[in-house]
Amino acid sequence: MHTASLAFRFGLAELRWILTGLWGHVRWFHRFWFVVAMFTWLSADLLGSWKPFAVVGAIALYFALWARFQPHTYYRAISHPLTRRSVWLDLLESWPLLMEECGLASSSIDREGQKRLVCPTIVSRRWTRNELAVVPGLLTGQTVEDFQKVADRLRTTAGATDIRVTGDLSPTLIFTFGDALAETVNRGLSDAGEPWDGCSVWMGVDTTDDDWWLRIAGTHTLVAGSSGSGKASLVWGVTIGLAPAIARGEAQVHGIDLKGGVELGMGKDLFTRYAVTPAEAVVVLEDAVEAMSARLERMAGHTRQHTASADEPLVVVLIDEVAALTSYIEDRDLKSRARTAMSLLCSQGRAVGYTVVACLQDPRKETIPNRGLFTQMVGLRLRDREETSMVLGDGAVASGALCHKIPLASPGIGYVVPEDGSEPMRVRAAFVDDDLIRAAAEQFPAPSTIPVVVPEPTEKPRSSRARARSKSDSEGAAS
Repeated sequence: MHTASLAFRFGLAELRWILTGLWGHVRWFHRFWFVVAMFTWLSADLLGSWKPFAVVGAIALYFALWARFQPHTYYRAISHPLTRRSVWLDLLESWPLLMEECGLASSSIDREGQKRLVCPTIVSRRWTRNELAVVPGLLTGQTVEDFQKVADRLRTTAGATDIRVTGDLSPTLIFTFGDALAETVNRGLSDAGEPWDGCSVWMGVDTTDDDWWLRIAGTHTLVAGSSGSGKASLVWGVTIGLAPAIARGEAQVHGIDLKGGVELGMGKDLFTRYAVTPAEAVVVLEDAVEAMSARLERMAGHTRQHTASADEPLVVVLIDEVAALTSYIEDRDLKSRARTAMSLLCSQGRAVGYTVVACLQDPRKETIPNRGLFTQMVGLRLRDREETSMVLGDGAVASGALCHKIPLASPGIGYVVPEDGSEPMRVRAAFVDDDLIRAAAEQFPAPSTIPVVVPEPTEKPRSSRARARSKSDSEGAAS
């Protein structure tokens, strides 16, 4: 019964595939129907008894015109489905051998004493663009971890460029064939009147070639990546994505560039507040905590969720190389104040429209002790598996989020783990060049800027013991 049901489901899937392909032809045919019809009629009239060749020629002309003048629709309706079908049939044919070689099959002896191979059956499969999701049925005693351990062997044997193994009770193998993120994505400038949903910004594309939207409101984002991994694309992607909202006063970005202004200085007109030294950064953070506390008092008893507006804008504290503020500076007082202010913002700011986006190269706990307060993680290229686990977690690494295997020549590619704990998503941030930054700063400057004033250091009063010691030293020098 199980075999008959499986065969019936596969038969329905094949019929749906055929009907979908035919419907694609019907929808497209009206574009060149006149040319094809005239060619068929003239050829049939001239060839006489060779009319079947005229029909064949008309069909060939139809596909040639389609491939020449509508390559995108031809690829989507013909080339891509045929390629996917070929990949699926190859995987289906090699499935038993694949399970056996990866140690996921078992052998048993039947009543006749013959050895019989028992392997997980394919319960279902689904294509999404260039991703094939296969759900295998587990054998007795198997777990999802068994498939995660041999994920790389499954990927290599199947000829896929990437694989993710997801699921708790039942595994889902998501094979990626081809790389939709191989080509660089260039960012453009938004229109001034483009509406903003108040929550997220467009950042690039994901592995299925869909748009990647990064949620900003109601979350705190930590971006970790080695030098040259493309963190600048994330920093400027957030800022330029918010640019129209900044110009309308619906959002404010407080930029903290601890590289002395090298990274953010080119577009500093976009920032309501701008800091380039640790002392200035601490002032920006502490002022943000004070403003956040005032907004908490205004919202208390009225609403529990902030909505961005010109009167109560979303405030994004954007920190480039946060480790220089929380770990590397020698001033212990500034370091302590920075850690305290960041912890307060990350623990209380989500509901009232205060969010932190921080970037760093070294994700160790000693570098950023409040790492656990960040609810959304973005991992670009990292040095080793340990660093990937620090940023995304062991579960994400087991599911296939391998930041340490991202090629050096692919800046901007990374994995995102949303705050809801869903499966990691492979993405590529759009590239932002210097001209675009200057254009955004010129077209969408912040309506007002708040200068950062660092208070003068006050000299601590000396104790009576220190004064007595100083007096005795001076008397001894005089004698």
